[in-house]
Formats: sequence, structure tokens, C-alpha cells
Amino acid sequence: MRNIFYRIIDYKEIHPIRFWVIIIGLSLIFLASIYVLRKVIQNKSNSKNNFKSENLDNETEKNDKKFQLFFIKHKILIGIILFQFIIILAFTTSLFKKNYSFNNLIENSSISSSEYLFGIDISHYQGKIDWKEMRTSHHPIEYIFIRATMGTNGKDKYFDDNWKNAKNNEYLRGAYHYYRPNENSTQQFENFKSIVNLEEGDFIPILDIEKESRLGRKNLRKGILNWLKLAETEYGRKPMIYTGLNFYERILKGYVDEYPLWIAAYSGKHRLKNVDWSFHQFTEKVIVKGIKTTVDGNDFKNDSTALSKMKITPANTVYN
Repeated sequence: MRNIFYRIIDYKEIHPIRFWVIIIGLSLIFLASIYVLRKVIQNKSNSKNNFKSENLDNETEKNDKKFQLFFIKHKILIGIILFQFIIILAFTTSLFKKNYSFNNLIENSSISSSEYLFGIDISHYQGKIDWKEMRTSHHPIEYIFIRATMGTNGKDKYFDDNWKNAKNNEYLRGAYHYYRPNENSTQQFENFKSIVNLEEGDFIPILDIEKESRLGRKNLRKGILNWLKLAETEYGRKPMIYTGLNFYERILKGYVDEYPLWIAAYSGKHRLKNVDWSFHQFTEKVIVKGIKTTVDGNDFKNDSTALSKMKITPANTVYN
């Protein structure tokens, strides 16, 4: 049951629209079923009362006609119920199908063909990755960002495997922490530090911040800056911030401008014209060999030399 629960949670995160279609569909079927059941019981009750005072043969004939009229009258409702059932059955099948994969589809390699350096970001939502297969991808993957930790005590269940395999397959790897805005920022950094062993040549640490805090924006900014300062002290380099464009403009702009920015915005780079971005997450629909779901695609604004300067380096190396 626990595995089913987490599988449903993962499905909700990966396919939110499908998830809510299922929930709404189930609710409609439940309400419609109650309505139909109530009508059936009501008809049967009326039949019993009438049976006592009328001829049996005539009553049977009347009951048959009543049921026929009932189903004719409610054929649209019954059709909706059946249609919803088919949709839910299809989505549920895809949810629990163990080998559900995009591997048999053609890679959309044109989506990563650009003037920028391309990379992807992954987490346990992508499931177990076939790294050998991914090495044959037509996408020019230069770097991979990997979710490591969440909040004060969360750890991505595929982090260890993804982290090791990214290095073994010679990708530039980066680890990011998902910031929970209502939890202690120092403890959140300690969680990241305890899980992630950044080595020379790895990407600088990354903080993923996407949600507001119930404690207010002032406290949220204070916690974010605390996490960033702790990371800079620990690793000797300024971390990078991942966030959505709207969140950055409403909450973070003017407070974290000294840090490299990785901005999510899916409507084109023209939206970033007033943002000093380093990475742009421009889509969530990349199909890559060896990965069971679609994955986020990212562009780096500058060249490979600039990208190298965003790596963890020996303590005596200084970049301007």
C-alpha cells in the first residue's frame, strides 16, 4: 500500500492534469451512481407498494415499462458515467503499467538544437534511468542537474544512483536542494551537506525555491539568503538559484541578484530579456532515450569556457 501511495503522489506531480481528471471523474461517477441507485430503489419500492393492489401480470408489465422509461430518460447520464469509467480505466492503466516508457517514441532532438549549451534536470519523478541507453541520445546533453534533498530531512530516492551514474558517464553533474519555505533554513542546508559530496569538477550547489512561506516574504528571503551564505562558506563558491520567472520577479528580484540564476519560463526567451539569467529551463517535454518520462530541457547562456567556471574548483583557484 505504501508503494501504491508514493506512486500516486509521483503521478500527481508528473501528470497533474491527468490526476485531476481522474479525481473529478471518480467524483462524478460516485455522485451519478448514488443518483441512479436512489432512482432504482425508489422504483422498486413503488413496485412493491403497487404489487399489493394490482394484478401480478399487469404489474410486471408496468415495471418493465418503468425501467425502460427510466433508462431512456437517463441515457445521457448513463453515457457520461460509462465515458468517465473508460477514461479513468485508461489513465489508471497507464499509472500502474510498470514498463510505461517513452523509449519507443522518436526523440524530439530538434527541441535541443540551438545556439546554447543544452542539459537536462532529473529527479525520482523520472524513475530509474537506463544510462547506457541515454548515452546514445541524439540530444547534445552537456550537463545534468540532479535533485538531491528536500527540506530538513528529505532525500530524493534516486539521487545516489543518478549522482554516481552521471559521473560514470562523464556528464557535468550538479546537485540541487528543494527548499521548503516553512522549514528551518540552517537545518535544510545541513541536510543537503550531509547527503551531497561535491567534488572538484562538479557544478556549484543549487537552491530550488518555488513557493512562498506562511511566515511571510521577509522571513522567506532571510531563510533563502541564510542557506546561500552557508553553502558559499562550505564550498567556496556562490550557489545558483533555480526558480520560476514569475516567482523571481515577485519575490526574489533585488534580493538575490549577486547569485547565478536558473529561470524556468516556457514561453520563449523573449520573456527573459530583463533578467540576467545563466540557465533557462525552456521546456518540460524533452524525450530522451533511457528515461521513462518526459524531462525538463535547459539552455546555458554562454559558451563551454563560461560553463567550466561554474564548477567546484581547488581552494586556490579564483574566478572573477
